Amino acid sequence: MTRVSESFARMIPRRFRLRRQKAVVAVEFAGEWLKLAHVSTSAKGKRLVGLVARKVASPDELSKTLLELVKAGMIPTDSVLVSIPRNLVTVRTLQLPTTDLHELREMISLQAAKQTPYSKDEIIPAFQVLRTSPEGHTDAVLVTTHRSVSNAWLKALDEAHLKADGIRLSSQGVLSRSRRLRGSTTDELSGPLAVLDIDSNFSDFIVSLNGAMSFTRVVPIGAAKLLEGREKEIERFAEEILRAIDLYESEGIGRRITKLVVTGAEGADTGLAGLIPALTEKVRRPVERLFLPEDVLGSQGLPEGERGSLSFAAVLGLAWDAEPAKIDLTPPEVRLKEALAQKGRAVVVTGVLAVAILTALTALISQHLYSKRQYLEQLNQEILRTQDAAGEVEVLRKKIKIIRDVARPQNSSLEILYVLHKSTPSDVYLKSVTFDEGSQVVLKGVSQKMSTVFEFVSILEKLPTFRHVKTKHVAKSGTREGGEETEFEIICPLRKNSET
Repeated sequence: MTRVSESFARMIPRRFRLRRQKAVVAVEFAGEWLKLAHVSTSAKGKRLVGLVARKVASPDELSKTLLELVKAGMIPTDSVLVSIPRNLVTVRTLQLPTTDLHELREMISLQAAKQTPYSKDEIIPAFQVLRTSPEGHTDAVLVTTHRSVSNAWLKALDEAHLKADGIRLSSQGVLSRSRRLRGSTTDELSGPLAVLDIDSNFSDFIVSLNGAMSFTRVVPIGAAKLLEGREKEIERFAEEILRAIDLYESEGIGRRITKLVVTGAEGADTGLAGLIPALTEKVRRPVERLFLPEDVLGSQGLPEGERGSLSFAAVLGLAWDAEPAKIDLTPPEVRLKEALAQKGRAVVVTGVLAVAILTALTALISQHLYSKRQYLEQLNQEILRTQDAAGEVEVLRKKIKIIRDVARPQNSSLEILYVLHKSTPSDVYLKSVTFDEGSQVVLKGVSQKMSTVFEFVSILEKLPTFRHVKTKHVAKSGTREGGEETEFEIICPLRKNSET
């Protein structure tokens, strides 16, 4: 009788058992580190059970390390949430001329292939709606990753006898964790809030608007490089963050960022003592540093060397609350296969309980599959029917883009004159400003000192409007009063909207 009970228990999927206590595990493989967070959910609430960081020599060793964690009891469930690092995905913010969800999916599908150099079959797209306007437009975040990234994780999990409960974007886990660390706050009500998550090899700059991710950019500098270069790298890092902020605000995605929150690199703060002051000075906004509680890190048995430059924000945020992370990068065919597999398992469990019910369910499932096939055929016919219409939509999109570019004041002559008026030193006199629309601006003028001319060039180089500013001519000349002055000619190429 005992053996029969044990066999029956093994047939029941884990999610049907121990409903009072559920284990949620999130994993991420970033650089050479495999990070894992285990959260237990019960009637009493949620509790962090385990936090793991393991160094993995190569991606081929990933499945072996996962299997070791399973055997050690650190992964007590047969399905895990996978976090894809931000540097392995492409993120774009789009404004599309529709609010209909069906039309939106079609437009997103068309845009996904255009945003990457890969074919449509090589990428996995996902999107999240940010907001809709009364004028009939929808702002959406489009996320694409190469199919090989998700397939590599699915293969490693399969070899470790695990399944993916979902493949999520790490940025959404970071936002979820930062909100929990800040607690009850009204920061996001006053305007966009920026979160900077510092990991070992890269950093993720995220902007949250009304609780949703509206912008994200990879900064190719992590805690490891910051600790090596110290002041020099910190200064370069602060410049990159300022560029990301300027890019967000110049593209008109949202209002001015009100605050910068820094997470990650939990044990590296002593080596990054100048980071927060440098960021505060550079971005001219309040900067807040958030840490995981020391009792949380210490209780997990993580050596200082392992957690020194790592960020656990993504895996902790997804394991604690994965519901807000709606972007799923699981291949569509895998999602369909898993849905069918779940139905099959339900049929098996039901069949053990009652043969009569099994017969009825088999008939229902057969009918369901038949309806799915019919619906798939209808979709294929609909795709063929709407191909011409999709071409017309694309032409309309290009026209809208042209109109938007014309209406946008960025890089206009008035905008550039305004920027020059604010940035020109008091002892520099401009004789002429030649504006070559869409190309460059040529400045000719005089100054009492030659050093002032070069300081003026440095000021222009730091402006987001120009790039690669250079002097074409600098020479001293005499004045009518018998003094000396420096004549100059400066070439200022305009920075294009697509440049970061």
